[in-house]
Amino acid sequence: MEFHNIQHSIIGTPQGSIISPILSNIYLHELDKFIEGIKTSYDKGKVVARNPEYRKLEHLRLKAIRIENFDLALKYLKEMQKLKSRLPNDPGFRRVYYVRYADD
Repeated sequence: MEFHNIQHSIIGTPQGSIISPILSNIYLHELDKFIEGIKTSYDKGKVVARNPEYRKLEHLRLKAIRIENFDLALKYLKEMQKLKSRLPNDPGFRRVYYVRYADD
């Protein structure tokens, strides 16, 4: 409604009104519940598995520090920094992230 005249819109909810985000949330609540159901059935595992190559280098680095060979420990540290500490494609872990927002 503009200036006490009803204006029918073919492009959706009028923007700039205080009611616009409330109407969007009411309308999209069912979608949120549906996605939440998918998320709970799809999510798997508690944490991502650790990378065995990274763990091996970590062990060797700690061993080098114990014997006070700091040059070797630094070399292992630099190699560790090239790897991910967790497996990027762990088959035992997956997550769905759902974000919905209204840009008014």
